[in-house]
Amino acid sequence: MTRGKTSRRSWLLVPASKPDEIASAAKSGADVIVLDLVELVAENDKPAARQAVRGAIAAASASGSEVFAQIAPQFLGADLEAAVWPGLAGVVVSRAEAVEEIAEAAALIACFETEREMTADSVGIVPALETAKGNHAAYDILHASPRVCGATLGRADLVMDLRPEPNGELHLMPYLMQRLVILAGAAGVPPIGAWWRAPDRGLLATPENTYDAGHRGRAIGFKGAMCLKADQVAALNKAYERL
Repeated sequence: MTRGKTSRRSWLLVPASKPDEIASAAKSGADVIVLDLVELVAENDKPAARQAVRGAIAAASASGSEVFAQIAPQFLGADLEAAVWPGLAGVVVSRAEAVEEIAEAAALIACFETEREMTADSVGIVPALETAKGNHAAYDILHASPRVCGATLGRADLVMDLRPEPNGELHLMPYLMQRLVILAGAAGVPPIGAWWRAPDRGLLATPENTYDAGHRGRAIGFKGAMCLKADQVAALNKAYERL
């Protein structure tokens, strides 16, 4: 398995429960479409979203994008059973906090790859370090499995753990971004992120501000970034082109 593909510039996050948004994402030019089962799907809709993931993988990859699924550590079994099918390139483990979570995910993925006659070791893992605890354990998390193929931070959830500054910037975020770049380098995987600045809400920024954030992120070592809107994809592809 390739631990560090260099063509994953744009990661477009879409709810796994919304076929129209998935079809739109497939036309966006995103290098990676992330089918979300965590943040963008209401709790009551998650069982139906899991049932829809297998079909969503085919729809999302229709124009050549890689497909990942975003899963939750507390629902590893259910989320991975739903998502690990032929065509899936990897999973993003939301709010990863412990080596054991990544090891368990890797073991379950291996079982489903065998059971579903997929290529062995074809599904990668990207830990999303969204809490203080997860960032503290980052080095060990990124070395928890050969399947780890990237690493990212989660600004929204970090706000809950780390004090914002008066100007709206997240206190310690520049340090954490640069630390992630170093740790990802030590693990031999690409760091995923952009350097957003207030008043942007990052994933919801304008295309112009998305490009600026990607350009700043590239300057410190990021290799691609997450986004929530299709009109941000071209900006990220441009910011991270030829990486």
